[in-house]
Amino acid sequence: MLISIGLPGSFEWFKGVMDEVAEMDIKGQIELHNYLTSVYEEGDARSTLITMVQALNHAKLGVDILSGTRVMTHFARPNWKEVFTKIASKHPFSTVGIFYCGMPMLAKELKMLSLELSHKTSTRFEFHKEYF
Repeated sequence: MLISIGLPGSFEWFKGVMDEVAEMDIKGQIELHNYLTSVYEEGDARSTLITMVQALNHAKLGVDILSGTRVMTHFARPNWKEVFTKIASKHPFSTVGIFYCGMPMLAKELKMLSLELSHKTSTRFEFHKEYF
């Protein structure tokens, strides 16, 4: 499960859902990611510094410094192909559900990557666009 979020505070409403899902995932099958895309581009020195502080805090306390949940926030726009490739290598011969709600342009990119990597790897990506 991938979650893309644009602005700080915009996932406050989703915090309870993330907590519930993380608590119910006894077998460790669900992977949640928050991407705070309005901060800096991936690789920017500021983004790297924030990421280092976040990783240290998460490793020490097991809690995200921004959301207050166990779900770690990434501080930059992700390289989606890299994200999907890592998931495919981590979960070979598995089915991975991708759930997205947001701008149509990114939905198109995520759907294309789901199809592409489903054909190039042993992992099957199922893309689901949510409408609210």
